[in-house]
Amino acid sequence: MKQEEIQRQYDEVIAPHYDLDPLSVTGRSLSRAIAQLKSEGCLSGVLPSMEVLDVGIGTGRFCEQLRHESDRDIRPYGLDISRQMIELAMARIPDLIAEVDDGANIGVHFETTSFDLVCTHFVTGFVPLEQLAPEIFSKLKPGGCWSFIGGTSQGFSKLQQVSRSPLIKLLFGGHSPRLNDLRTPTDQAEVERSLRNHSFEICEIETFLPQLQFRNFDEFMAFAWKGGWLTPFIEDVGLQNAGRLTQLLLNQFVFPVKDCHQIVIALARKPLSDC
Repeated sequence: MKQEEIQRQYDEVIAPHYDLDPLSVTGRSLSRAIAQLKSEGCLSGVLPSMEVLDVGIGTGRFCEQLRHESDRDIRPYGLDISRQMIELAMARIPDLIAEVDDGANIGVHFETTSFDLVCTHFVTGFVPLEQLAPEIFSKLKPGGCWSFIGGTSQGFSKLQQVSRSPLIKLLFGGHSPRLNDLRTPTDQAEVERSLRNHSFEICEIETFLPQLQFRNFDEFMAFAWKGGWLTPFIEDVGLQNAGRLTQLLLNQFVFPVKDCHQIVIALARKPLSDC
C-alpha cells in the first residue's frame, strides 16, 4: 500500500475515532507494556530523566500514560505517518518533539539524540520487524529499552475465515480481503528470534489474546474500520460503502461474530556493551 493512502486513512478515518478504542484492545495492550517497564524498574524515580521516542505515536496515549505512571521525568519524542495524529498528540503532550513521517524512515530523524526508551506499538503491520529492529538498536543508548507491541498473522482467525466465505465473495464481486497480508510476525517465537538476531536481550515477552465480539455490522466497523485495525482491507473491498441491503444480509448471515486477536508484547534491552 502506498504511503499516501495510509496517510489518508489515518488522517481522515482513524485519527478522529482512535481514542474511542472499541473493546479497549489498544488500552489494555498499552497497560501491559507499562507493567513490563515497571517490572524491570525502568520507571524508578532514582533514575535520571528518560528520553523516550514513540514511533507510531498516534494520539500520544502511551506517552501520556507513561508520564502518569513513571516516577522518572519523561522527555517525549514522536514520529507518525499521520499529521492529524501528531496534532492530537501535541495537544495532549505540549512539550512533545515530533515529526510526520513513515516509521520506516526513523533513521533520518532525531539524529543527534539517543534514547533510553523507544516504543513501537502496532507498527509492524506496515514496517517489517526485520527492518525496524536494527533502526531501533541504533537509536538506543547502551542499556536502553525497546517496548514492542505488535499483532501476529494468526490474529483474527474467525474474521479471516469469514472473509473467504462465498457470501462475502458474492457481495463484493468475487473479491475478498486477505486479512493476513500485513507484514506482521507469525507468532511470539518469531518476535523472539528477531530480537535476539539483532543483539537485543529480552527482558519480558508475552502473547496477549484479547477476546472480540461483534454483535452486528456497526460494531464491527467501529472497531475494524474507524478503529484502524483492518482499515486497508475494508477499503480494499469497499465495505465502508455497503448499502442498507448489504448490511442487512451481513447482519443476518455473518453477525454476531466472536473472535480473538493475538498480540505480542515485549520489552527488550540493548546490551550495555557490545563486547
